[in-house]
Amino acid sequence: MCTVTFIPRDGGYCLGMNRDERISRGAASPPAVTTYERVESISPRDIEGGTWIAASGKGIAFALLNWNDVEVLHPKARTRGSLIPVLTSSISAHYTQARLSRLDLQGILPFRLVGIFPDENTVREWRWDQNSLHCEHFSWCPRQWCSSSLSDARAALDRGAAFERAQSENNNDLRGRLRQLHASHDPGRGPFCTCVHRQDVQTLSYTEIICTPENVQCDYLAGSPCQAEENRHSISIRRLSARPHATNSRVRGSREKCFLAKV
Repeated sequence: MCTVTFIPRDGGYCLGMNRDERISRGAASPPAVTTYERVESISPRDIEGGTWIAASGKGIAFALLNWNDVEVLHPKARTRGSLIPVLTSSISAHYTQARLSRLDLQGILPFRLVGIFPDENTVREWRWDQNSLHCEHFSWCPRQWCSSSLSDARAALDRGAAFERAQSENNNDLRGRLRQLHASHDPGRGPFCTCVHRQDVQTLSYTEIICTPENVQCDYLAGSPCQAEENRHSISIRRLSARPHATNSRVRGSREKCFLAKV
């Protein structure tokens, strides 16, 4: 139950994610730097030790959403949050695909895994329905993914409309616009707005990944993003690029078509 918003920028991207959970589940840990297979990454941690979002020093980021609009075929034996930590050493989309194909996913509930690969200017989404794993490729353009235990489709419809309206605003403050979107109750405070408020479920945190040619920064707000930003944590690591971050004409043209604001 989450909302993930991706917006590319010159040499990197902005990635925002609301984590919607049962209020009774308990607080997560703010982001920290960990090392897996000699690759540094930043991620918050849930109470089971897993994570729903992470970014590595290579600039590659992953975000994990529950997939609710499919039938659960097998009971839970392992947490979905255990998936991202073993992928943080990935060096490419192809490498990630190969690693995922070797993982034993049995006992993990249906999920959608978003991968951001800035050195390749590509976005991937893997979907696991407890029977097979499928991958979809996306262009390097603004995009949003939504999930809700009530209905993924309804959440995508309502939050997607707010996302489109936010893109049309004449505001060059990209980070401010992203945070405003994830704190939004448009079209109305309730279960399907971006900042969720239900009797038993609400947005418990907002995580923001800012990837530039030099650094990867993670800003984390513990609590609903519509409230005061008193519990904000920030941490960054140096980015290790696989290739120069020159913006070629093809990529620049694609960004112009996507109405990306300059920052």
